[in-house]
Amino acid sequence: MAKEQKEKKIKPTEVKAPKSESKVMSILKKEYKFENWLLAILSPVLILYGVYILIGKFGTASPTLAEVLGTSGIGIIDFFFETTLRRILTGSFLVLIGVLVLVYLFIPYIKPSISEMKKVNWPSGKDLASNSARVFSFLLFLMFIFFLYGVVLDPLFKLVYGN
Repeated sequence: MAKEQKEKKIKPTEVKAPKSESKVMSILKKEYKFENWLLAILSPVLILYGVYILIGKFGTASPTLAEVLGTSGIGIIDFFFETTLRRILTGSFLVLIGVLVLVYLFIPYIKPSISEMKKVNWPSGKDLASNSARVFSFLLFLMFIFFLYGVVLDPLFKLVYGN
């Protein structure tokens, strides 16, 4: 009987508790509904800002950035606009980041399209050339018909409208 009681005793399974993440990591990993909208608004602004710097309208025009902001004493702002090369690199970097953010935002919309495009039964090159030739020849035929209408009806219109 003691043996049966030992068999009936079931050891509880040990469930390992998940490691608790830091509060900062849990905030960073959480996706918020508005963040893609915010990125969609800010990335074109970043691209335009970069283009504005590239064409020389920001940082070099009068008033210059130093004149507008004054001297901060840190010099980090002036660092990016001291030479033409630094200005071009700064603007290019901003445009690149803005474009990459837009690509990141459009990937969820592009992926299903690519899988659907793979399902399409595309025509062969020979079929494509044949169909294109048919369309082009039909357009030439229509052009010829309308040219004939113009040649035949032009004297009639001149007669009616007295030109």
